[in-house]
Amino acid sequence: MTSTPDLPPSALQPYANARILLFSNAIPGVLDSTRTGRFLFEGFLKRLRGISSKENAPGLDTGDFTYEGYLTRGALLPLTSLQPWDWLSSNISWSTSGIRPVSATTPALLAPCFGAAWLGPLTELRTPGALPCPSRGQFAAFSVTEFGGLYGAGGIGTLTQPLLGERIQAALKPNRVVVVASGDSLNMLAERHLTTVTTLRGLNPTLTGKPSDPLPVGSWLLIPKRRAAANADISTTSLPAGFYTPETLATYLGVSLSTIYSWNSSGYGPAFVKLGNLVRYTLEDVELWLARQLEISRG
Repeated sequence: MTSTPDLPPSALQPYANARILLFSNAIPGVLDSTRTGRFLFEGFLKRLRGISSKENAPGLDTGDFTYEGYLTRGALLPLTSLQPWDWLSSNISWSTSGIRPVSATTPALLAPCFGAAWLGPLTELRTPGALPCPSRGQFAAFSVTEFGGLYGAGGIGTLTQPLLGERIQAALKPNRVVVVASGDSLNMLAERHLTTVTTLRGLNPTLTGKPSDPLPVGSWLLIPKRRAAANADISTTSLPAGFYTPETLATYLGVSLSTIYSWNSSGYGPAFVKLGNLVRYTLEDVELWLARQLEISRG
């Protein structure tokens, strides 16, 4: 029996495949302005790091994970579609321009921009489009902060439009998209995710109908960042807004107070701040910890 010589690691080993849907807005970066186009890309992405409460920036929120990667191909999709998962179809008419999807009527895509991504094996995509099993990938909101860049001295600098083969910088945003279940309506989703119908319509301008009308089962929509739990009443405590006490955190997470204290002593659980004899948790640190647990649980 002969042994196989050790081979050097592949240059692509740290990267994962990605299918990315991005929306262009009439005002770039303003998500509730009119959508002007739907752009689809495939590429390779590599995760960099998580964003803490001290690192929030335009397009980046606490609990996000920053990514960088390279675009390999793109397509321009119709602005509206009756099929919510058409962008995950295995059969796409990719651009042959060699540069980027172009149209005489659709403005170019500018950064910053927002949309969604399937991060996982592209071989699992099928026609007609559908969300693959999440056991080997992740479906999440996706925010591109920059196209191009890092050309060195004398380079052309940061580009505002995506070119095929170009580098992108972006953030994956866990818990920022929802797949509609039976009986879901805008009213129910707004209450469940601690937001308003107006905000949901702003993030998803193609939504129509009354707030109480059932939404199409199996469709998906973007939701805002969760700021606090409905059952975590911090208004009656003597702490600044934006903090949990051990009691309100236990209520939010649905665990006992003794579990919270056990986590503190063992080093598990969200990061906390000691103010004399008091223990407090920022909303941002709690959301970051939850996002990490979600990622770990999905392998």
